[in-house]
Amino acid sequence: MTAGSRTRLAVALAAVTLGFVTFGGCGDPASNKTAGPSDVLPVVVPGGSVRDGAGPGEKSSASITVAAAADLRTVLTAMKPDLERTCTTQITFVFGSSGQLKNQIEAGAGFGLFLSADSQYPRDLARAGGVVPNGVASYGVGRLVLATRQGLAPVTSIEQLSRPDIKRIAIANPDHAPYGRAAKQALENAGVYGAIKGKLVLGENIRQTTDYVEKGDADAALVALALVIQGSPASYTLIDGALHQSIEQGGAVIKGTGAELTGRCILQYVLDPAGQEALKRFGFEAAMR
Repeated sequence: MTAGSRTRLAVALAAVTLGFVTFGGCGDPASNKTAGPSDVLPVVVPGGSVRDGAGPGEKSSASITVAAAADLRTVLTAMKPDLERTCTTQITFVFGSSGQLKNQIEAGAGFGLFLSADSQYPRDLARAGGVVPNGVASYGVGRLVLATRQGLAPVTSIEQLSRPDIKRIAIANPDHAPYGRAAKQALENAGVYGAIKGKLVLGENIRQTTDYVEKGDADAALVALALVIQGSPASYTLIDGALHQSIEQGGAVIKGTGAELTGRCILQYVLDPAGQEALKRFGFEAAMR
């Protein structure tokens, strides 16, 4: 072997060795998993700015359609006049389960902004190339509550769902609704899921699930605090957040809609103090900084 060949071989071996060291260092020691794209994707949090990095081709629009998680219906309806005035636009909200809204965006639905109840969905869209640069943000954390219909003694713990007078229990569909996944996790971790599974009624989203208990179609329900904190006829008890994964919520400004700057403006308002204060009034907690 020539001196040049030996040098090239040494460099190659060093590169391979370095690659293994770096690969191992990115992993989770407990799970032996390596860091994925979601671990390195830049995500703006309250106090940060999604205005930074706007591209020259991005535009403002006199109207925008926003896909929003069903738990945001009440707070966004209250915020709408300020959002429209601040961003000089007319907003149409389409509320639904976050998973279904994400599927619609992937299928080409004309939403300029996505406000999800699961912060992973905006990250997924960004990794697929459907989001503007610096266009993903975590804006808050939702809380899960145990609600009881009028006319029944309040259910104050998950264990009480086995009461004989509790015949129908509503949760959002865990297949596509983040609050439904959290509800199922809470029931499982509390050790009651198997015993009450036959009582479950699934709502398509968390707003429909809340309607079930408020209208008396379910005796109890695991729903979003944001939907019952003001004016609900149902009584409710906060569920221990340790029983389920955190319901971190996030937004994404969708690329190529002709309303990118308007979407940035709305998402920025949600991240700024006025938006955060509105979310707090409806029971949301601040996203991790």
